[in-house]
Formats: sequence, C-alpha cells, structure tokens
Amino acid sequence: MSLRLKPVARSLSVRAEFLGLELEDWGLVIAWAIIMRLMGDQIHRVFLGLVPVSSVLAYGSSALLALAIRWVKHGKPRGYLVAWIQQHFRSKAHCAKLGETHTPYLIEEEE
Repeated sequence: MSLRLKPVARSLSVRAEFLGLELEDWGLVIAWAIIMRLMGDQIHRVFLGLVPVSSVLAYGSSALLALAIRWVKHGKPRGYLVAWIQQHFRSKAHCAKLGETHTPYLIEEEE
C-alpha cells in the first residue's frame, strides 16, 4: 500500500496580510481607533453639520494611520513594526561604575 500525496495550497512562508498590512499592524490600528473613539466621545460636537467628531477622530485618524504604516513599511522585512517597538521599549544596559575613566589593562601590585 503506497502513500498517496496530494498538493496543498498553503505555504508557511506566506505572509498573513489584509489590504497590505500584517495582522500585528491591524492590531495597532484597531487599538488606535478604540482610543480615539473614547477620546472623541468626550467631545460633543458635530463635524460639517452631520458627522459626530468621535467618528471622524476614530475612523479618519485610523485610516491615516493605516496609510502611514503601509507607506513607512514599504520594502521593510516582515515583523518590522513589532521589532521596532520592542527595540524602543527594551531595557538598555548601563554601567554603574563611577570614578576613574581610564583603567589599565594590566594591574601590577606594588611592593
């Protein structure tokens, strides 16, 4: 009994994208929309006589953010936004040594 092989239409190296943005990018855009909607709900105004300001803040700024991310990430590798955010929030290594700035390579004991 031989093993039957069938072609599979999936590839692990294919990016999961929607409208040119990765899923992590859409997570940032959706979080931005939620925050802008919460901020816009505090403003009880109407834009151009019929559109609430909260909708303009939430959807308009999110659309601009999505376009900006797409423009900035053009030609960058996969996962660029996540790596960029991690780099800026990662703790930096600092030296706690004080005093003399020049230390000799060899320290000889004096007799």
